[in-house]
Amino acid sequence: FEELRANPITDFKSLDKLRYTEQCILESLRVAPALLRGTRMFRSKPSKNFGPYNLGSTTVQLFYSQYVLHHSEKYWDEPHVFKPERWTKDFSPAPYSYMPFFVGPRSCIGKHLAMFCMKLTLSEIARNFDMVPKFDEERPPVVDQSMAVMRIRNELNYYFTPVPK
Repeated sequence: FEELRANPITDFKSLDKLRYTEQCILESLRVAPALLRGTRMFRSKPSKNFGPYNLGSTTVQLFYSQYVLHHSEKYWDEPHVFKPERWTKDFSPAPYSYMPFFVGPRSCIGKHLAMFCMKLTLSEIARNFDMVPKFDEERPPVVDQSMAVMRIRNELNYYFTPVPK
């Protein structure tokens, strides 16, 4: 919270000062993507090879898991560790290994607005409140991956206390 409290958002340029906040957001989207899996359809020439597979159809539906890609040791050093420091200015993930907003021509047109909104919201919360997580230690929060959208099972609450002015 130190970075957020030390750098109030006064204009669009002030968002650039929230580098560590951005690293934490990017890492959060990697570790716990909102969408766990997706699908894409594409057309191919009949009998075209796709890796070791021969596609006999002209329309192919491809299923993928963002969660699996984001936790693959093939692409990520310590994939199950929350490590915001990996997101340096020089770091660029392998193509298609990180896609919280998908990639390429079908990527989300609102991803920059989403990042702006996340930084702004976190900044306002951090500058105005102290947060304390509360949960039942006998039933800790668990990520539920049974649906297409990630959910938290068991109760996870945060208590907000106003910061004295």
